[in-house]
Amino acid sequence: MPDKIFPMASMNTWRTEAVASFFEGAGLRLHRCLAPGMVCKGTAIRSHSVQNSRVLDLLARDGHVKGVGKRIEGDAGPVIRFEDIGRNQATTFTGFCSKHDSEIFRSIETEPFRPSDPEHLFLVAYRAVARELHACMEATVQIQGSYEARIRRGLDGGNEPEPMGMFAVEYMIKSWLTYRYKCCFDEALLLRKYDKVSHDVFYLTHASPSLAVCSLYAADDVRGNDDWVRVALNVLPLTQTESVVVFTYLPQDAALAKASLAGVLNSPSFSQKYLLSKQILNHCDNFVVAPEHFDTWSPEKVDTIVDFFSETLFKGNLSAEDERLYLF
Repeated sequence: MPDKIFPMASMNTWRTEAVASFFEGAGLRLHRCLAPGMVCKGTAIRSHSVQNSRVLDLLARDGHVKGVGKRIEGDAGPVIRFEDIGRNQATTFTGFCSKHDSEIFRSIETEPFRPSDPEHLFLVAYRAVARELHACMEATVQIQGSYEARIRRGLDGGNEPEPMGMFAVEYMIKSWLTYRYKCCFDEALLLRKYDKVSHDVFYLTHASPSLAVCSLYAADDVRGNDDWVRVALNVLPLTQTESVVVFTYLPQDAALAKASLAGVLNSPSFSQKYLLSKQILNHCDNFVVAPEHFDTWSPEKVDTIVDFFSETLFKGNLSAEDERLYLF
């Protein structure tokens, strides 16, 4: 909008109103329990998607881990950078009430994680699925809230298709598809048929724990019958010298998902870690890094990782190669 059409004073007012409407919508949060059926009326608590008492124990220093912070800072717009996150806040989401969070995840919260246990493998994947549904639903609420704020401020009319309104609809559809996907996991959970999903599991060795991940994402440009093929990824430190990587799929997605991940699943150690690093940066926003490991990264490496991660948010998956993207 050139200033010769909108005088400077009007332009400043318009920008102020637009920013205000964005923040008004972005302040909305979702506190709904996502237990199977989504009929629970309990208020969701802030719970960890990555186990606090054991996994984050291995990563944290002085009660903090490193995570990618994403903020909108006034006229600066989106700002993305690594920052310290308190371990009690890291990887948390308001997805389950206290009763369901305790009941559903008791075995992986009260026992050491066992990669050979089908229930344990299922539950870490279920957390990734639930967290992604929560993120989609919360984003829908926030975008719709921003759109309604724009209407109240006279920036949009609300009576015809408009970019912010269509953006909200897109997220509603994404939320619905993710909910439908989660229903497959809900059925397996209720029936305790944990073998209704399949996994690829492998181990990483290291001098010290480097990072943890819990995420659900769509495989690179791979579609099934009527939806993207989805993959749940968990990377969990088990000891000071070993981490486990778990990829999880629904049976109907397994063949296509495994084919898309062939490089990660079948490469030798260094290449495997590098390709896994790119998977994480291309697809996952729910990961944390051990501060002691982060301190070994040069400023150039940090900038390369942040720039790559930032570009994926706006451009989708990237194929650029750079050894500084190696996270481990």
